[in-house]
Amino acid sequence: MPVCTNCAYPADHVYTTYKTKSNIRLGVCARCDHFLDPLIEHPDLIILLDLILLKPRVFLHLLFNRGSPPYDADQGKAISADDRTKVRKNRLTQDLWRLGALSIVAETILRLLPTKTKSLTTTWIQAFTVTAIVCLEGFTQHAVTLALALLALKKRGWIPSSCSTARNKELLRDGRQENFVPILIPLTILYTSLLPLLLQLVLSIWYTPPPSIHEHLPFAQSSTSILSNLPFQLPQEYLEIENALNQAWFRSDRVWVGTRLLGGMSAGFGLRVLLPTKPWETTAIVLAGWMGAAVVPHAMNYFKTFV
Repeated sequence: MPVCTNCAYPADHVYTTYKTKSNIRLGVCARCDHFLDPLIEHPDLIILLDLILLKPRVFLHLLFNRGSPPYDADQGKAISADDRTKVRKNRLTQDLWRLGALSIVAETILRLLPTKTKSLTTTWIQAFTVTAIVCLEGFTQHAVTLALALLALKKRGWIPSSCSTARNKELLRDGRQENFVPILIPLTILYTSLLPLLLQLVLSIWYTPPPSIHEHLPFAQSSTSILSNLPFQLPQEYLEIENALNQAWFRSDRVWVGTRLLGGMSAGFGLRVLLPTKPWETTAIVLAGWMGAAVVPHAMNYFKTFV
């Protein structure tokens, strides 16, 4: 069942078609009197720009309304609820596989680019190994994020949806809750993380990252230290921590750090549109997914030592 992109109120259909498919009439929300989903008439470029700008309406459009069957005024009837549910399930599954495959390909190319700059050829074994690690990291990240998000929703009493109570209070109905399925959480993560990943892929054409963030590259000691210039003296341990952070920043891939931070903030915002969680809960869920993905390469290296 689609929802209003302005207030998330559920609706039976977003628009009505007449004799020709180009002749449509947008539905109006029964609660806020706005058009249910103006993005139905917008081209894909506008939707992409809205996704880059993180507009809340685009998440509701992509997750609930895109591809939803209209009301056919010529036949005088709408598609049954079971058929609508089946169409929506198939569309969400296809979107998940497509976005997941695109994310894996982009991440694999990014990780193979430093190898390509050092050697002229990349073996199939290297490509397969990197692809397998990317798949494991992505699966772990989405599994941890999904499990924690469902746990938070269960604790909040948001799932299972109490449709009977919501329907009795017509104006308090939440279309996100009534139409929620777990697949929406990884879809939101993919929608928000794919654009920063593609941005990093484009920037890699002009920017060559360090070979590895773990390599001990020469570090130019900075003459400007914030802590050492304070009017009072701090313990030496604080100055050593500052120096270690400066070295880590100097050796890091700053484009990678920037795009990952952008992807994390975008993922948190997208989940806030989808879920009724608090900001600190959403931040913790996203960070836990990142930590789960970061554990995968270390676990594989630990496993290799015993093989």
